[in-house]
This record gives sequence, structure tokens and C-alpha cells, in this order.
Amino acid sequence: MRISISPRFSEVDVLGHVTNSAVPVWFEEGRSPIFRYFSSTENMSDLSLILRRYEIDFLHQIRASHEVIIDTEIDKIGRSSITITQEARQLGEVIATGTCTMVHFDFSNNVTREISKAKKLQLSPFFKINWRNNDD
Repeated sequence: MRISISPRFSEVDVLGHVTNSAVPVWFEEGRSPIFRYFSSTENMSDLSLILRRYEIDFLHQIRASHEVIIDTEIDKIGRSSITITQEARQLGEVIATGTCTMVHFDFSNNVTREISKAKKLQLSPFFKINWRNNDD
């Protein structure tokens, strides 16, 4: 999945660089289409995913005056978790990469929930590789 971000004034420092706190927000926006598969409401108030782990590598400066392309893919999907990889590009150059693990969660019972095979098939457009090879 690919989205385009135009850096906002509030995300820029006095030197014209995008602050490092903007990238996690952009990556979260890039994951929104995946979130929609785990919610039945428009505002996602019943989202059944929680963030377990998050990691970002900042590779180059991000300039305020150019759009940023965010690519999002599911790297691995297991019994109850999804590993998502993301890449930010500006002017054709990779400027940041990120990986996160999200867990399908039942908030009522405070436990993880299995991701059904039907749900995995629905998510297949986001997969890097066939989920059947990663099922644990």
C-alpha cells in the first residue's frame, strides 16, 4: 500500500528539516488501511489491534519542501500478530524504514485473539510473501 505525505508546517524545524517525531505518525497513517480490517466502525473506535513493538531507522534528512512516499507491507502474519514493514522515500531516496508488530487483541477479556484464515486472506493485498509460509 502506498500513500503520499506533504510535510506540514508544524512538523518542520527552523532549518527546514522534518522532525523525527513526524515519521511515526506518517507510518501510522500508512497502516490505516490494515487497521480497517480490524474494525467495524468508520472512526475505528472498536479497533482490535494493539502495538507491541516499533522500530524506526532514520537514514537521511527529510526536507519540508518535498512530498514523502510511504510504502506499507505485511512482512509476516502469525497466529495473533502481524509484522508490518514500512519505507519512507523522498525524491526517490529511502529516508526512513520501520518495522512494527501489532497484536490482535480482545479488550473485553484482556487476551490476544487468533487471526482467522479468512482475515488473513482479506489482508493478502498487503503481504510481501504468501502468508501460508509464515503461519505459526
